[in-house]
Amino acid sequence: MILRRTDGSVIFAAYSCIFNCNDALEAEIHALMQGMALAIQHSELPVIVQSDSSEALLVLKGDNLSRSAYGHLVAEIQFLMGEREFIPSKIKRDQNRVAD
Repeated sequence: MILRRTDGSVIFAAYSCIFNCNDALEAEIHALMQGMALAIQHSELPVIVQSDSSEALLVLKGDNLSRSAYGHLVAEIQFLMGEREFIPSKIKRDQNRVAD
């Protein structure tokens, strides 16, 4: 996870291990949730959430996965979205090398 200012300078960078992860989508959703929680702690501004996973970003736009195995993560993301403005942005995989 990387939180940057509008000029691109880094506010903070972090990583986390997920010990019980079923698939790549769960890892992406979990990373979105953790990144959003950290962004709330470190910035008062609206946050652009960038990911190379279109499916994970859909969680920010609706509740299409709320009844899935990822429902608990979706609920947490929806709660966080009530705290701050989050703007989803799809990026190409090669643009996400720093976070990967």
